[in-house]
Parts: sequence; C-alpha cells; structure tokens
Amino acid sequence: MMVGSPWPCSASLPHKVGMFADDVEDPASKAARLLSPEYSAAFRAFDPEGHGHIDLHDLGAALQAVQSAAERSVGCQNVSMRPFHSTTCCFLCSRFGDGARLDAPQFCELLYYLHNLRLIFMHADMDRSGGIECLELQRALQLSGAQMDLGVVAQILSSYDADGSGALEFDEFVQMRLEWDHYISAWGRCTCGASAIQPEQLLSILEEVKRATEPITTALEQLGLSLRYLFHAHTPFRAQTCEHLIMRFGCGSYSLSFEQFCAVMVSLREMKVAFCRADAEGNGSLTLAELSAAMSHLGMEMPPHLLTELGQKYAATRPGELEFDEFVQLIVEWSEVWQERGRFGLDLSGRVGPAQLRESFGHLRVIYRMVNGVQQVMRPFNFNTCRWLVAKFGTAVGSEAFAQSLTWIEFLHLVWYVKDAHAKFLRFSQTHSGALSMEELGVAMTACGIRLSDEAVDNIRRSYDVDGSGTFEFDEFLQLVLECQLYDACFDVRATYPSLLSSSQTGQPRPAPCAGFGLVTLDKSAFFSLVFSVPRHVGRDRAATG
Repeated sequence: MMVGSPWPCSASLPHKVGMFADDVEDPASKAARLLSPEYSAAFRAFDPEGHGHIDLHDLGAALQAVQSAAERSVGCQNVSMRPFHSTTCCFLCSRFGDGARLDAPQFCELLYYLHNLRLIFMHADMDRSGGIECLELQRALQLSGAQMDLGVVAQILSSYDADGSGALEFDEFVQMRLEWDHYISAWGRCTCGASAIQPEQLLSILEEVKRATEPITTALEQLGLSLRYLFHAHTPFRAQTCEHLIMRFGCGSYSLSFEQFCAVMVSLREMKVAFCRADAEGNGSLTLAELSAAMSHLGMEMPPHLLTELGQKYAATRPGELEFDEFVQLIVEWSEVWQERGRFGLDLSGRVGPAQLRESFGHLRVIYRMVNGVQQVMRPFNFNTCRWLVAKFGTAVGSEAFAQSLTWIEFLHLVWYVKDAHAKFLRFSQTHSGALSMEELGVAMTACGIRLSDEAVDNIRRSYDVDGSGTFEFDEFLQLVLECQLYDACFDVRATYPSLLSSSQTGQPRPAPCAGFGLVTLDKSAFFSLVFSVPRHVGRDRAATG
C-alpha cells in the first residue's frame, strides 16, 4: 500500500484540490522547464523534419514513448504502457494546443502536466496495481472534497473505463481529469462560492462547458471518431431540461449540491453514450427505432405502443425525431419509474395491487412538474383512486370481477396516463395552486369531453370533496375523471342502443320497459346528478383503511 500525505479537503469543491489540483509554478521555474533537454529531445524525436509541431495523429505515440521512458526510470513494472486513447489525445491537444497540433513549448507544458497527473495517479493507486479501482477512486474524490456515494463513483469509473477492466488506467484517468476540470471550473464561476445551484445556473454551467469544449468536438470529427462526447449537440439545452434534472437528482429540492451536480454529469454522459450508439446516421437525432435501441442500452425497454407515444410527446423540434436535449428529458422522467421494477420481481412477472401502487406514487416525483419555480408536491394518492387506476389498466385474473392487480407493462401505461392527466390538471388550474376550484372543475370536465349542467357538476363536487376544502386535489380529480368517463361511456352506449339494459349485454339484449311501467327518462346531466347525489366519504374512508 502506498503511503503519502493526505490531500487538502473542501466541503463543496469550489476550488480545485486533491486529485483536481492544478500545479502552481513560478515564472522562473517554468522558463527553466521549457528549456529541459529531456522535453526538447522528446519533441524532436516526433518532429524529425523540423516542422516545429506535432500533429494530433502523432501525439498518442509520442506520449506513449515518453510515458514508457518515465515509468522505466522510476522502476514501475505493473503500469500499462498502451497507447493513449484518441479521445484523451483530443482533450490534451485542445487544452495545450489549437486542437490539431502542438508546438514545442505547448508539448513541454503538456508533458509537465502529465508528470503531475502521474504523481496524483500513483497516490490514488494505493495498491500499485497500475489502475485506480472503485474504492480507491472514492477515497481520492473524498480527499478532494467530493463526498460521493459509492454507486455514483462506480458510474464515474465505468463511464471512463474504456477497456472494461474495472479500473482506470493512466490514460483513462487523464481523460476523466481533463473532462472534470471543465465541470469544476464552470461550477466555480457560476456559483461564486455558493453551495448549490438552481435550474438557470445549471443551464449556464452546461452551456459554458459546451463552449469550452467545442475544440474537442472538432478534433474528434477530424479523426472520424464516434461523437460520444457529452456536449456535442445540435441544439442548446433547454431550461425545462434543467428543471427535470433537478427534480430527478435534487431529492425534492429546487437546487443541486455539488455532489448532486456530479451525479447529473455522470448520468448525462451515460445518456450521451447510449444516444450516439443508437444514432446510426450520426445526424444528432433519433428515430423511433433508434430511440428503442438507445433505451434498451440504458436497460429501459418500452412497449412499442407506449414508445410511439413517448416519441411523439418529447419530439418538440422535429416530429418523429428526438434530439439529445429531448432524449434527456424523456430518460430523466422515466428512469425514476424504472426504479419501481423491483416490485415486480427479478423477471418482471409479478403483479402489484392498489396498496403497492399507492406506495409507488409516493416515490415518483417526476410525475409532477415545476410551476413558476416551485416543484408541485402532492399528498399521497387516495387508496380508492389507486383501485380505480388498477381496475382501468389491469387485467382481471381468474374469477375476479374486475382487475385487482397490475403487470409491469400495465404499470408503465398507467404511469403514462397519470403523467398526462397531471399535465392537463395544471393547465386547467388558472392559479397553478395544485388544486381546482369549483369553476375550474367544470371547465376541466368539459375539456375531458364530459359536458354537464352546473347542477350535475355541483353534485360531483360535493360527492368528491372529501376534505371539505371546496377544491380538488389531483388524486380527487383523477378518480373523478376515471369514474365519470366510465359512466359517460355507459350512458352513451345505452343512448345509442336503447334496447340494452347495460353496456355489457351484447349477447341477448333485453328489451327496455315501455313508458308507464316504471321507466324514468333522464338526460345525461340528470343521470350524473342522480349517480353523484350520494357523498363518497364513508366508502372512501373505509377503503383507505382496508
């Protein structure tokens, strides 16, 4: 085990310390280093014709030779001497040169930078295996002031572990350091010492990093590499995307800490890799078929019909095609839903009932939206609402009169319905207060295709206003819509086929009684007034405790 002095710590990493520290050198030392015979000889070895520069294409071989010599000089035997990855070379050439070539002073600066990174790498590689493993990386990040969960650290390591070895070799570590230098610098400039950021600041950070790394994108294109770098995008990030990211990673807060920001950047990088792998034509957008492949890469297989609906909803720029920003919104919203898979068993063959559904909705913050900078926090769904949802989307099993449980696929369709219903709910609420007034309820029902008299709407309101607030919370509205749509469909069937006593009698219709034999004729509003004349307080309370 390597023993060394600990690195300085920082609570939120506003300054670069530890494994992210920059070497501070006085001008005289820098001038002397640039005249180093060792560095000059290395440059001349890869510029034999004396052009005065080393091209990007030759940089990898030059660095491999220099690093190999350095490793032999200190007696390192287990450190990999493989060529630097092309992406790493692009980062280095963009940082120290013009993105395509390096002159002699720039090359010397680069070598000195790598010399310092080698020292940091060796300090982090505690077992001297030649690679930084997950626990070693977590320790290095902690000593650098970034207190990250082991799961996030594992994601960081995996995203840079190009060969899948389970550890970061030196060139992979260099790429991670170069990329995260941009993140930390942008964080420091945008926060001005603050410990958290809000959506508009996150948007500024993302756009600043994108501008700073444009030369890397250009260099990757010139090498003909797959454009998997995070900030190569045809359109800028949208403010709404940043809100989605904060809702997903902010743990219910309207802001992100530095550690949460790190989790966002790791997730964005994984999404970009999946996006580029699926983007067969490399045009910066995904068709529905490519979207299916990208989601499968992230472990999020969608039913075809639902995938089509999702593609249509999120493709705001070009119909039928999703750009990266739109893809991020989709994945961020639905990744939290995917965490509920465990309720359905390892093979997803299980089923969940109303009680488990109610519990799930307590975890899914991304069902709701931010309104005027405030994340909508809803009370737990009423148990009866969950029973209605299960009955609507589930499939009856055995002798069940109606569905009492859901499969995983049915659950996905249910979540899509609830998300869509909540978007409409907010649109109908003029104050965006998270509740509908009596007047707004009538407008909302009309928009849902249920046109009734004021008396019928008032009966519905009184029947459903469980807490006596005079307003409708979302779960009350959702159950109301489900029930009203069912009754509306039944009424329309009976109106169309008056010989049927119910919409379910399609085999042997029974003739309706004639006038004068107890038949009462009701229009739709009167029918709804009658159905909802009885309050639902008792039945709902019992159901909630059952």
